[in-house]
Amino acid sequence: MDITRRLREEHEELQTAFSNMLDLDIIDAESYGRRFIDLMIAVESHERAEEQTIYAKLATDIDVRPIALQSLEEHRILRMLMRDLAELEITEEVWIPRLVVANNMLSLHLQIEEGNIFPLLQELFDEEEREELDREFEAAHRTIVQQLRI
Repeated sequence: MDITRRLREEHEELQTAFSNMLDLDIIDAESYGRRFIDLMIAVESHERAEEQTIYAKLATDIDVRPIALQSLEEHRILRMLMRDLAELEITEEVWIPRLVVANNMLSLHLQIEEGNIFPLLQELFDEEEREELDREFEAAHRTIVQQLRI
């Protein structure tokens, strides 16, 4: 599979997971909290796998490095927001507004990534290289998910 196809599919899954969290009523804080932890793991594992694969490669190109660094900074900020949420009680008044902000940050980042990074991947790497990037991403992603679930 081409890496851009896999990333686009994962982006859709992440956006759906965020939307589902925002659509749920917090009736059972414990159950809602478990769903949030699953979302947090999905976001962080996706970002870290991107960083270890596509951004590691893109950052070596001096012309592309500033764009890659911007995406890495967006990842850092989103992880910070998610960790801040994890430290709050779900029943606190600011929890849902902060989740909305994290969702907005994710949506903006995905739009930028798909609009700027995906074309670069198409331009800089041939089909075989993009398929190899996909295999590397998938392996990194699996490993990271296992590490985060411990």
